[in-house]
Amino acid sequence: MTDGMSSPAPPRLFVAAWIAGAVRAQRWMWAEAFCKWSRRALPSVAYARRLGDGRHFPLQRGPWMGVLVPMVVFSQFVDVLIAQGCIHIIAVGNERIALHALLLFGSLWTVVWAVSLRSAMRHVDHQLSAHTLTLAIGFKQLCRIPLAAIAEVRAIDHRAARHGQDWYDVCKLKPRDVTVLAFLDKPTLLIALKDGAPGAWWTRNGVRKPLRRWIAVYADQPEPMRAAIATALPLPTVPQP
Repeated sequence: MTDGMSSPAPPRLFVAAWIAGAVRAQRWMWAEAFCKWSRRALPSVAYARRLGDGRHFPLQRGPWMGVLVPMVVFSQFVDVLIAQGCIHIIAVGNERIALHALLLFGSLWTVVWAVSLRSAMRHVDHQLSAHTLTLAIGFKQLCRIPLAAIAEVRAIDHRAARHGQDWYDVCKLKPRDVTVLAFLDKPTLLIALKDGAPGAWWTRNGVRKPLRRWIAVYADQPEPMRAAIATALPLPTVPQP
């Protein structure tokens, strides 16, 4: 994972970089869950410190994030028990043992994923400094935008959506023009970049990805975050006569 301070170079071998990033993400995931259960120092806390100082905007109270862990744990107690019973009836011998073990591992992985994701989202926030906006989605996604590269910022009003519409329709945007930095919860803030967006970059699992004209991101309090970013934007330069 990048420390969030410098722009990562584009990968030479994309597939190899993607695999390395996925392995790194798994390591972070298991370490976060283990440290949380053993009450040790959390990797997400140290990761958040490395992103720098600034005003924090949390993203932990979304509709999905609020119920993620209870929902996943409950589903494991119900669905896995039913699936284990079906395996015991249908499979025989070594095949039965292998399927039981695979299902148990899948169940454990799902719980670890939910616990680590919820923990990381509780400790890693968006940050606004004097010159830079940092958008962080747990360990998985990181975006750094110089304030000078931001053209506009506005909150997304999901209540304005009519039946059958989604927020793309409300904002009159096409999905191909938007980079979505959100997980499960719908984005609540929309940021427009200037042409070229000098100095702006985005990584997923440590691999640099191209940024589009618009960035959609989730924040618990989009309006205060919008106002803070708008206030921090540098004033446009007026050409001298």
